[in-house]
Amino acid sequence: MELRTEDSVARHYAPADLLQGILVISSFGFWAVMLGLMPVLLFRLWLA
Repeated sequence: MELRTEDSVARHYAPADLLQGILVISSFGFWAVMLGLMPVLLFRLWLA
């Protein structure tokens, strides 16, 4: 009985956990791109 309840609880929270993981990964990728582009943009401004 306990195992069944635990399984349903885990199944209930799995989608939210997955969504949070996707958000964390996408935000990390966003910051990696921003930090990667920042020196290039500053260099172009300095050249201009």
